Amino acid sequence: MLQSALLKQVIDAVPDGAAVIASDGTIRCVNDAWRQFSCANDGDRTSYYVGENYLRVCRDSSGEGSELATRIGAGLSRVLAGGQEFSAEYPCHCPSEKRWFMVIAKPLDLDGARFALVLHRNVSAEKRHEIEATHAEQNAKNLAAIVATMPDAVVGLDLEGHITSWNEAAQKLYGYDRSEVIGRSVEFLFPPDSSKSVGDHIADIVSNGLRNFEVVRQTKTGQRRRIEITAAPIRSVSGEIIGVSNVNRDVTEQRRSEQRLRDVLDNLFAFVGVLNLEGTLIEVNRAPLEVAGLEVKDVIRKKFWDCHWWSYSPDTQTQLQDACNRALAGELVRYDVQVRVAGEQLIWIDFQLAPLRNEDGDIVNLIPSGIDISDRHAALKALKSSHDTFRSLVEHSPFGIYTVDADFRIAHVSDGARKVFANVHPLIGHDFADALRILWPEPFATEAIGRFRHTLTTGEPYRSPRTIERRSDIGETESYDWKIERITMPDGRPGVVCNFYDLSERQRYEEHVRFLMREVNHRSKNLLTVVTSMARQTARGSSPDEFVDRFSQRLLGLSASQDLIVQGNWGGVTAKDLIRSQLNHLAQEVRCRRVKIAGPDLMLTPGAAQGIGMALHELSTNALKYGSLSVPDGTVAIGWGASQGDKIFHISWREHDGPEVTPPEKTGFGRTVIERMAAISVGGEVELVYGPTGASWTLTAPLAQVVMSAEAELP
Repeated sequence: MLQSALLKQVIDAVPDGAAVIASDGTIRCVNDAWRQFSCANDGDRTSYYVGENYLRVCRDSSGEGSELATRIGAGLSRVLAGGQEFSAEYPCHCPSEKRWFMVIAKPLDLDGARFALVLHRNVSAEKRHEIEATHAEQNAKNLAAIVATMPDAVVGLDLEGHITSWNEAAQKLYGYDRSEVIGRSVEFLFPPDSSKSVGDHIADIVSNGLRNFEVVRQTKTGQRRRIEITAAPIRSVSGEIIGVSNVNRDVTEQRRSEQRLRDVLDNLFAFVGVLNLEGTLIEVNRAPLEVAGLEVKDVIRKKFWDCHWWSYSPDTQTQLQDACNRALAGELVRYDVQVRVAGEQLIWIDFQLAPLRNEDGDIVNLIPSGIDISDRHAALKALKSSHDTFRSLVEHSPFGIYTVDADFRIAHVSDGARKVFANVHPLIGHDFADALRILWPEPFATEAIGRFRHTLTTGEPYRSPRTIERRSDIGETESYDWKIERITMPDGRPGVVCNFYDLSERQRYEEHVRFLMREVNHRSKNLLTVVTSMARQTARGSSPDEFVDRFSQRLLGLSASQDLIVQGNWGGVTAKDLIRSQLNHLAQEVRCRRVKIAGPDLMLTPGAAQGIGMALHELSTNALKYGSLSVPDGTVAIGWGASQGDKIFHISWREHDGPEVTPPEKTGFGRTVIERMAAISVGGEVELVYGPTGASWTLTAPLAQVVMSAEAELP
């Protein structure tokens, strides 16, 4: 029955997409509109969903629109169960347009069975009209709200100049309430000396469209205000001009500010100008003209680089042309340069060239400006010189100076401090705590780190006048006088500066001085003992005159040895220097022709030098009086050296071609010195022989008792 020709004709005549739904929700038949919609929207083109269950599709719907599908399914179920007609609107948009449909389910009884006729009606046109009407209404409300709340005064006029609208900003600007002005001619705002009537203004606006101009208007209290007006014609729905809208902006203070700015610029010694895109100067303020002794006609419409300020130097002109090209490319150019002023004088300015853009972002002008920085430039030059001098003093100071930054890293190290950090790599930027643990042992390293952190945190300075510690990296004990203070680093954050002086050399010097003082004290005591003994022995059996002569000679010999010891800083005397010093009392002819000395370079200890020197003095004195040097042809040979594998030292005195000598009958001081004192001073032995041509004397001793070794040398 459902497929009867009559039913098919009936539903095909319906313009909406239609389907007949059985009581179980199965689609039994559809009309032509349904089939066409299915084909046009990539639907089922074979059965057109006939046989599908409409209710199940609604129930199984998910995602966006599932709630609406559920509601439609429920409404259709009620219709099939005996309920009345059901309808619902739903969107069905496609890529090319937004669409809305109305689904209508009507009960249908055929041959006693319950069916539903489901229609899908396209209501997009009605929906769009509804939306447009809503938007238009809202736009009107928005426009009215905008006008009412605009910060600028908005005044509406009819073509005769009567006020038709007046917002709150207009009331604040002019002082009139809306009820006082609606319907009145706007000319009551014109000052008495106004040159144009409202009719003239309206005519210009109507004939020329949108216009911007400035006028003077008068408030309710009689104040004259400079007003910037943006005017436009008001049109009816048919396009006919029915009035004029005026946006009134009070620019009185702005114009006053602009004039004040111009006055300020003209009274500042600062260059301000305007260039066109070809680099021609088209406007300039007064100050640079006055300082250069120029007039406007001297520079206006000239290429900027050809003007008096720049034309003193081709290089300066080229630099300016390059700056103009860079500014034309959109760059803000700034640099310090010298310009010429009156009297051919050059001054430094901070020069800037900026591009000026219009509302579209296009560059329309170049704006040069400059500020006199001659004083600043001189101050910077002096500051740099001072900085360089100070830096040189710091860098090359014998004192050590280094800084630690806020991150506790080494920031700066002077030349005088680099030796201390020689084993820290890399140096600059190294963690200071790690560096100290490389240099110093515990617990001193941790203590020093704590001192630095405390000063960095609190600003409390610290000084240690004498720190003596053994270095971990080099294994040597060093001494320092050091002080730390908190400073502000170049990045603005706090840091610590350490100034220190290496006392190690001073400490070693002081120890050396103490050693020398002990040595002097010891030597002095020994020397006094020797002098005392020498005086007693010399005095025995001597007349007063003989005592003075012999004692003086012996003192001179002892003094010669002592001079060499002192000159050597108590560090020893060479054998050759010692021998020569004890022969100085001989005549030059004797020393040069009749005394021969030969031996290696050996450094004798101070004790050995004193004992051997006294013996040599006594031998030379005896030789001059009784031995080989007492006759014209007699000679002396003095030799020294080491033997037995460099373990034994020996020195000898040999007289030749002299008279026969015999041992003295008495043992005086001289014999004691020659035979005993020299031997005792070096822990050795003396052999003395009185021969037919003169005396022969030999001293042997352990080499270590006579000659200074590297270990025995003083620091």
